[in-house]
Amino acid sequence: AAGIEVLAVNAGQDRATAAAFVGKLGISYPTLLDEDAAIARRYGVVGLPTTYFIGRDGRVAAKQVGEMTAAAFEQQVAELVK
Repeated sequence: AAGIEVLAVNAGQDRATAAAFVGKLGISYPTLLDEDAAIARRYGVVGLPTTYFIGRDGRVAAKQVGEMTAAAFEQQVAELVK
C-alpha cells in the first residue's frame, strides 16, 4: 500500500547471525540490527516475533506478539491507511 514502510529489527544477535537469518528467510525489506536489544527493551518486546504498527503520527497504533497471518497483517495495514 502507498505510504507503508516495512522494517525488520533483529534483536540480540550479532551481524553475521542476523544476516544468515535474513538470507534464509529471503527478507527483501530493510533490516536493522539491534545487537544489544536496546530497541527491543525500549518498545517492551517480550517475545519474538513482535510486530508493531506505527501510525503517521509516530505512535504505536497496534502490536502483535507472535506470528501473524498475512490476512491479519493486511487488515491492520488497511486500518492504518484509512
